[in-house]
Amino acid sequence: MRKIFGHRGLPRIYKENTFTGINKAFEYCDFVEIDVRLTKDNNLILFHDPNIGDNLIKDLTLVEIDILLNDGSLEDCLLTTRDQLQGKINFEIKTNTLDESQIDILFQKMLSIIDPYDIVSSFNWKAIQSFKDLFNCSYGIIFDKEEELFQAQSLSNHDEDLFFMAHHTLIDSRNFDLPKEKTVLWTVNDEIDFQRYMEMEIYGIVTDIPDTMQLYRK
Repeated sequence: MRKIFGHRGLPRIYKENTFTGINKAFEYCDFVEIDVRLTKDNNLILFHDPNIGDNLIKDLTLVEIDILLNDGSLEDCLLTTRDQLQGKINFEIKTNTLDESQIDILFQKMLSIIDPYDIVSSFNWKAIQSFKDLFNCSYGIIFDKEEELFQAQSLSNHDEDLFFMAHHTLIDSRNFDLPKEKTVLWTVNDEIDFQRYMEMEIYGIVTDIPDTMQLYRK
């Protein structure tokens, strides 16, 4: 059975990357994909964008973030323990604003959060490759460009455990030659596309509407 991944929870119903939406999404899907960032005071927060207003999250403490959010939602996105999450998670590790030492801190802190049934992934292929031997769970690389398929294929030849979190349009490329049983397509909200991908021998599909898409399970 193909796995359905809820994209940041149930973002069309609940605020994305919040424990409320994430845990509700498990009623409809096998995994929930969420974004993890590091704050200035080395805490983990679930947040997609690198900034809040004009301020980068990496430059903000939790106190400052709480003030900027101004809606009491910090508690619903501050990741401190795996017990806050009630199912399998695809953690997307966000590193695009961090230096090497901060990336190291972020991944080290994630080691105490992840469960064996989770997947850790990132656009930062180098970091995934550096930390993969420390993970007690699956791991993958994220990409959305056709030219990245060749490098991904090279990595696949040397790492049979690696997952490939690919933009869904790449599955139709004539250059796509990755193991489909290790491929997760993102982010698919068109029902016709979703049904077509469900017929393929891929591992999973990320969607904003798992409550709708779960109706197409075979």
